[in-house]
Amino acid sequence: MLSFTAMLKIYLIGVIILIAAILLNGLINKLGVLGWYDFINLLIDKQTATARKVRLIDMLWLFIAYPFLLGLAGISGNYLYNWLFQK
Repeated sequence: MLSFTAMLKIYLIGVIILIAAILLNGLINKLGVLGWYDFINLLIDKQTATARKVRLIDMLWLFIAYPFLLGLAGISGNYLYNWLFQK
């Protein structure tokens, strides 16, 4: 069973990743780049030729930049936890 401090660490990192995801999705929406929700809707829509609707910038964002930035948010959450609760 996880200790309270381990659960707190996981929770704090999760909150930081969630905040980053919300901010990044808002920014991307303003810039007109395709997000995951829109990408999945394109895949589901049978009448859309998905390959024609998805640009290179969309693919770079979805598969390289977004995961990288969320990973950085996780690392930042870990640093924040360590700073707040130094042992």
